[in-house]
Amino acid sequence: MKAVLILAGPYSSCIATQNIWQDSCSRHDIEFEIHDLTDNIGKELAEKLNVKSFPALIVNNKVIAVGHPDEQAAEKLIQTLEL
Repeated sequence: MKAVLILAGPYSSCIATQNIWQDSCSRHDIEFEIHDLTDNIGKELAEKLNVKSFPALIVNNKVIAVGHPDEQAAEKLIQTLEL
């Protein structure tokens, strides 16, 4: 399983969100990839999935979360992925 986070720039909220998802994925041995709307992969993925809110977490080509979660919400969501 691979999680992909698409960010909308180097804003402090995006970086904080990146850290939360990255830590949670790391604890559960989930491959984690980060892209930005300014890179081709991030832009193409956002267009393909019609993502309009960022940051967006994508797993198995499905948007599973948008915005800035707290650590507990991120952890709970990642745990449900393992079921």
